[in-house]
Amino acid sequence: MFEGFNAEFAQIYCSTGEPSNNICKHYFQVTDSEVMRYCLHRIKATDIGHVRQYNDYPKISNTNSVDEDVRSVSKWMSGNLARVVREIAWKIAPWKSERLKLFILDFNPDIVFAPCYGNHYMLGLTRYVYEVTYKPIISYISDDHYTLNQFSFSPVFWINHFIRRRNVKRTIKLYSLMYTMTEEQKAQCEKDFGVPVKILCKSGIFPKEKEKKSVNNPLRLIYAGGIYLNRWKTLAALAEVMRKINTDGVKCTLDIYTNNRLSNSQAQLINDGHTANIHAGVSLNELKYIYAKSDIALHVESFDIENRMKVRLSFSTKIIDCLESGCAVMAICDGKQAGFAYLKRNTAAICIDNTKNIEQILRSIINNPKMLMQYQKKAFELGRKAHDKVCIQEGIKHDFMNLIIR
Repeated sequence: MFEGFNAEFAQIYCSTGEPSNNICKHYFQVTDSEVMRYCLHRIKATDIGHVRQYNDYPKISNTNSVDEDVRSVSKWMSGNLARVVREIAWKIAPWKSERLKLFILDFNPDIVFAPCYGNHYMLGLTRYVYEVTYKPIISYISDDHYTLNQFSFSPVFWINHFIRRRNVKRTIKLYSLMYTMTEEQKAQCEKDFGVPVKILCKSGIFPKEKEKKSVNNPLRLIYAGGIYLNRWKTLAALAEVMRKINTDGVKCTLDIYTNNRLSNSQAQLINDGHTANIHAGVSLNELKYIYAKSDIALHVESFDIENRMKVRLSFSTKIIDCLESGCAVMAICDGKQAGFAYLKRNTAAICIDNTKNIEQILRSIINNPKMLMQYQKKAFELGRKAHDKVCIQEGIKHDFMNLIIR
């Protein structure tokens, strides 16, 4: 998003591990692990949060890990309850340290970019940075953290959601501009909050030389990204259909690259070492090479009602990765999901809105594989029209400079 900007960056981040990018050398890290260990009396308040300074842009290949204290909480609690315990830990722990304040003041930003996440502590962090700097905030929202169009039988979920609604509204009042990726969410945010909202599409590069000239035999399908929110169930349904198609010879294969952990039972439903294989996440450069050798890039979402409601307004950034991949794009999602609707509206993907239709569509592709080259071309056409990197970055620069010089 900010690559190539004539600007200096600093970042406060709350995940484990070390950063890896080519725009930022100044970091402050404060993590779930630290606040949890403080609450368990394993570290002192002065051990929460650390400055990370790099002489050159960090290029770390390791993936983020989860601390054992955090993992142990997640094992014996439901997802909703574990999230509440995490929020309580952040509420108790004194993460608003003098060290963090000095990091912010020493950097003295002209503008703050703070995505609107759905957890209370990240919203609180945004408000704290504003209290320290009183500088304009630009935000980005992807998921629905506010409306009552949610589904859950858990009272813990609803208590948390009503508290989150209040925190989201308090935080959004501080924004000078908010980005979203869908027209549906733009309209919803303008209605709910009355703040300036603009569409911001993730950008990509769509060179002519990446267009495919042939199709593999067997067909190679690839999914790269998170498998949480029950996306793994959609991938399991796809793998089951592919195994059925492959009973009289291998006609298609599926490779999944993810940093998320699966339980043994989940993995067994997908990974057979023959038709479908699950791999650890890879770097962006490695992924580009894998895409170049594949035929279909997958975008999937869950079909259960809770997660359908959760992502109905969302536009996964993986959609642009798929468009940029050089592969034909296949989307397997609920038909009302905003990202799916965007792809279908622009005829840029093979769109499947019911898992019962996977077999028929996949068999038709196997019988006429050259249709994939037509869909790959359509994906690039949409990419060049709506997601060109140069045009989008110029728009971002214009928005940022307008707020800075006000």
